[in-house]
Amino acid sequence: MHLPSYWAALKQETLSLQKLCGLLYQAVIRTIQHQRECQAIVKQLVSFYFPIDATDFILDTFVVITPAIQHKLLEAVNRINQQEPLQYILGSAYFAGNYFKVTADVFIPRPETEEWVTYLVNRIATPAAILDLGTGSGCIAITLKQQFPQASVEALDISQKALDIARYNAQQLGAAVNFMKLNMLTDVLPSSYWSLMVSNPPYVRKQEKKQMLPNVLNYEPHLALFVDDADPLLFYKHISYLAWHHLSLNGILCLEINETLGKKIVALLQQRGFNQIALHRDIHAKERWVIAVR
Repeated sequence: MHLPSYWAALKQETLSLQKLCGLLYQAVIRTIQHQRECQAIVKQLVSFYFPIDATDFILDTFVVITPAIQHKLLEAVNRINQQEPLQYILGSAYFAGNYFKVTADVFIPRPETEEWVTYLVNRIATPAAILDLGTGSGCIAITLKQQFPQASVEALDISQKALDIARYNAQQLGAAVNFMKLNMLTDVLPSSYWSLMVSNPPYVRKQEKKQMLPNVLNYEPHLALFVDDADPLLFYKHISYLAWHHLSLNGILCLEINETLGKKIVALLQQRGFNQIALHRDIHAKERWVIAVR
């Protein structure tokens, strides 16, 4: 990795935020080639490792680079230049007002997911019981519990490592969510009825790998990403079946979807017997989630 000559020589030196940000920008711009994205990453790095706020950036505050901080910044720059997601480097991701612990064992929460979760919170009456299928970091289930504190919330995942992360996040954020290790494709759900069932299941077809960026393809868990090309609706078939048998009358099902499969998923839900089916576009005008009523 090529760095400015004075960077490696830094021991314990006082720098202005503008100079430090410029140094980091030079270190990662060759990998993060979009100027705004690069600037955002640099600002997140600096904010993470130094006790500063937005005012400090405006005033161009001076910070002290200790040897320990220098080592951490160099390591972070190295990992960024290997195209590892910043969320994994920092160990956390922002979602709906909270920071969630994330590791390579869980899918990084996305703004598009936050969008439909926020939509649900603002548009539906308080559900009595909620189930999140394929919870990953737990960001959806925990956010729904925070927004609907009177609801009982349960969440399942096939990965024990993911469930460990989700339980940690729930504990840190004070959300009483019951997590279960279950395979939604093969295991039987508890004899329960939920009034809201949600899922962001694997929906990327393997044929789409060639279109994906290395920071996603090489680092995020394929278990949470991919579905076989021969049966891209696999998870939606099983989830809709489970929802039909475990949603209470007038219960709501909300699913994040592959933008290319929206019409097929709507047809599947119609065949199952759901009604009031609505296909929604995300902030990028892509068909991203579907809501249906039992």
